[in-house]
Amino acid sequence: YRLSINDLTDHSCPHLASGIRNNQTLRTLDLSDNKLEGPHFRNPMASLTTSRIEELQLRNNHLTSSSCSHLASGIGNNQTLRTLILSKNKLEGPHFRDLMAALTTSRIEKLHLDYNYLTHRSCPHLASGIRDNQTLRRLILTGNNLEGCLFRNLMEALRTSRIEELQ
Repeated sequence: YRLSINDLTDHSCPHLASGIRNNQTLRTLDLSDNKLEGPHFRNPMASLTTSRIEELQLRNNHLTSSSCSHLASGIGNNQTLRTLILSKNKLEGPHFRDLMAALTTSRIEKLHLDYNYLTHRSCPHLASGIRDNQTLRRLILTGNNLEGCLFRNLMEALRTSRIEELQ
């Protein structure tokens, strides 16, 4: 389903959660270009644990580091999600590590983190997420600012990861 560019906000999240929970045939959900950041964002993310969604697009949703904990709870316990598109948000911050920790137990194959204002401080978390993930094949990091002393952590993790495509 495409619900992109619909001016959906945090207040829409409980309704989205209900839709996700009650539809076991939903495989692709595009929520791009909305404004889902807020306290109710946890509701649809919690619904992911029982869904069969394979592709989730959350591009340009004003998501911040605080959303990462909710994302983590949703993806860490979901065994069907293969593609997660989080492009054009602002995920840098203390809870980004939660998202990367959840990546280790997920089955995600494609992760888009381009244009997320990530800095070299995110690199150790990225490194642990990709090092311990057995399914991730494609990682998109374009448009971030990863230059800095911690960038080496990411490069070291790539040597032992299963990533086939890095942008």
